[in-house]
Amino acid sequence: MTDAAEFRRHSQDALARGNLDLAVAYLQTALRQDPADRESYHTLGRLLRLAGRGDSAAAWYKACLHRYPDDSVARMGLAALGQGPAPDRLPDDVVLYIFDRNAKVYETNMEGLAYRIPETLTPMLAAEKGTARGDLDILDLGCGSGWCGPLLRPFARRLVGLDLSPAMLDLARAKNAYDELVEGEILGALQGGRLGTFDAIVAANVVLYFGKLEPLAEAITKSLKPSGAFVFDVEKGATDRAEFHSAGRFTHGRQLLERVFAPPLYARSRIQETVMRTEAGRPVHALCCVATAPAA
Repeated sequence: MTDAAEFRRHSQDALARGNLDLAVAYLQTALRQDPADRESYHTLGRLLRLAGRGDSAAAWYKACLHRYPDDSVARMGLAALGQGPAPDRLPDDVVLYIFDRNAKVYETNMEGLAYRIPETLTPMLAAEKGTARGDLDILDLGCGSGWCGPLLRPFARRLVGLDLSPAMLDLARAKNAYDELVEGEILGALQGGRLGTFDAIVAANVVLYFGKLEPLAEAITKSLKPSGAFVFDVEKGATDRAEFHSAGRFTHGRQLLERVFAPPLYARSRIQETVMRTEAGRPVHALCCVATAPAA
């Protein structure tokens, strides 16, 4: 008898061929074989949610929660569909679910989506801190696979990478760009002060997993040296508040950034708009920001 894992592999093959309906059918078969197969609930919900089939996705997330009432992935899937409360930030176990399991294909997938945020943020850092002279202490916040590492290295006297995902940190380590790599949750690491202070903190593809920005903004400014720079991007929103949408990310409007990254917490901020990536063949717009800490 074919087990659920084998049907999941067939589903992946079907998806690679662009056959969503067949991929879904294989996952449904996996659950008939093994109704306790949590991974198939998660994958069914995600595929249907991203395909715009919200009602079907919600039904599978609810079926998962019926069996596993504390399942964070299913809860966040429903929240992304507007059928549950949005979190202040994406929970740690959901972040690990997304990035640990996709680490090996992360950069290939993002390159296929024309993702160029690291290459956009680096010139913004140079405009704020000057040309690369190897004299800055820099924190790559949520460094992931280390995509930013080689770009930041020429600016850095000391380059530290922080990420929650062990699998992503293994990829970053292979870049040989960092002086130190730290496994940990962002707010906990910053608020604990264990990383020290920095001339610049760079966060590419990170802040869009935070809804409530104030705790992050406060933790960042305490980790910056006087006149230090926080360089980051968010997915552009149409309103002045954070909104959690069907892709499982937050959008943030320009007015929100200007309000949070403002005196007295920050001396000033500078924002520019760009395209961060494509999704379903359409551009996803971003706001890239440099927020400068007060001088001593």
